[in-house]
Amino acid sequence: MLGMKHSESGFSLIELMIVVAIIGIASAIAIPNYVDWKSRYDLREAVSEFASNLNLARVVAMNRNRQATVTIQVLGSGHIGVDAIAGGTPIFSTQTMNGSVTGLPSGTTNVVFSSMGLSTAAANQLIPIVNTKGLVYSVLVMPSGKVTWCPNSTCP
Repeated sequence: MLGMKHSESGFSLIELMIVVAIIGIASAIAIPNYVDWKSRYDLREAVSEFASNLNLARVVAMNRNRQATVTIQVLGSGHIGVDAIAGGTPIFSTQTMNGSVTGLPSGTTNVVFSSMGLSTAAANQLIPIVNTKGLVYSVLVMPSGKVTWCPNSTCP
């Protein structure tokens, strides 16, 4: 018994270095994909919320029997703000889209709904919204008042 070696448990330095290398390679692959996914997610969330605000303004215009105006514009801080007014009364307080959504190629845009919920524009109104990665999603307001959005610079 005295001449037998005791077995030692634990990890060797080489085994630990291999694990660290594997984690480093996996994170080098995953982080850029996560960043791209997050920017698309933030833009999709902002566009979806904007489309919901337009639908809310349309419903308020019909309920109050008054014209409703929704304004989307680039704020001084590089963010996008949304305001809505029906008959001089705000429908909701000014909302700012999340920080990764920074641009409107068309500048300030107004969408006006009549008291019957129809858009006052004679043709389809396309509102493109851009994020910091240059990705563009669009909101389409039809003369009938229907609001849709799509993950392209143009909607069908």
